[in-house]
Amino acid sequence: MSKTELSLPSKQSFQIVSLVATVLVVGIHYRSTVPSSSVYSQLDFNEIAQEFLFGGVARIAVPLFAFLAGLFYFRSDDGTRATYLKKLNQRARSVGIPYLLAGLIAVTVWCGIRVLEREFSELTPGNLLSMWILRPPAEQLWFLRDLMVLVAIAPLIRRVVLRQMNRPWWIAVLGGMWLFNLQCFPIVSGWYLLNIETLLFFSIGCLAAQDTNWATRLENASPTLVTRTTILWLALVATRVWLRPNFDIWYVSRHGFLDLILHQGSIVVGGCAVMMLAYRIRNAFLLNVSSASFFVYLVHEFPLRAVIEKISARTLPADTACWIVMPMVVVGCYAVAFQLARFSPQGFAIFTGGRLPTSKLPVQDSVAQPLASSRGLGLPLKQFLTKRSKRFLG
Repeated sequence: MSKTELSLPSKQSFQIVSLVATVLVVGIHYRSTVPSSSVYSQLDFNEIAQEFLFGGVARIAVPLFAFLAGLFYFRSDDGTRATYLKKLNQRARSVGIPYLLAGLIAVTVWCGIRVLEREFSELTPGNLLSMWILRPPAEQLWFLRDLMVLVAIAPLIRRVVLRQMNRPWWIAVLGGMWLFNLQCFPIVSGWYLLNIETLLFFSIGCLAAQDTNWATRLENASPTLVTRTTILWLALVATRVWLRPNFDIWYVSRHGFLDLILHQGSIVVGGCAVMMLAYRIRNAFLLNVSSASFFVYLVHEFPLRAVIEKISARTLPADTACWIVMPMVVVGCYAVAFQLARFSPQGFAIFTGGRLPTSKLPVQDSVAQPLASSRGLGLPLKQFLTKRSKRFLG
């Protein structure tokens, strides 16, 4: 099957999607309260608002990241062994190195805290190595670990998804497992070896990469359709919050059948709504800002969150702190990203796997998906960094 090209507006829209998803992930990690009851009438406005936004609306972030990762991986994949090895090498630099560096920082700080608190029992070399490689203290890194597993098995996913006779049942089986939250992979060091959600949406991205006419249809959607889709998304989230405010499916089973279906349905509808909205809100400022999203994703959690929570605990009400802290973290991390990229482009590029903020348009297709790959990674690392340094310092 010959692949159709993504239009420039579609590439830019996906870049805005990555920005929105990154901000939502920060919100998830900086929420400052969870519903104290499963009865809606017993909750205050702050609990309901945070659950609606961070426990409902924001949950589209991971599926969108996984979908874009699959879309952009398979758009340039021809199924050959040479291409697979090349992509493994690229993802080792664009995902593996940032994962290890961010994890190393988190583990080092974690060890420092344990030393200060005189808790040495867990600081064996084997435990620390396992923590660094398999589960760093920075919780957001689980997705990068999933992404590395997905890239490793990408030929198998491609083979199953793109075979005409296999395509319907593969997506249907994965979709059914995800719909009912049936995790089929074992837990390794506290995280699923592969989450069914990331596998499903990465596979859908593979299918979507073969014919991108769907992106054009999203671009051409009428204002009425965009409005109705957005309203439906928010209504599904609101209904789920009303039915079960303390909903949770992450390694627990605090949910019922109906609220689970509503939650998963809101993710599907919300993903479509965000992609349609992204096309309509894209502008030069947001496109430029979004190019630093991967850095924000890497640094917003531990140890930064631990420091900020210590400070906010002394100055802000614990239950409502997120409404002030979360916007400050988002703005601060993006601002720091551009400053670091300006003054230390080589270090910034190494830490982010070659992703540097850019102010030039039009965007390249690889910039539109900061968690999938990065611009210029086909070059040898030394040549790539030298080229980038001249650009920023020249």
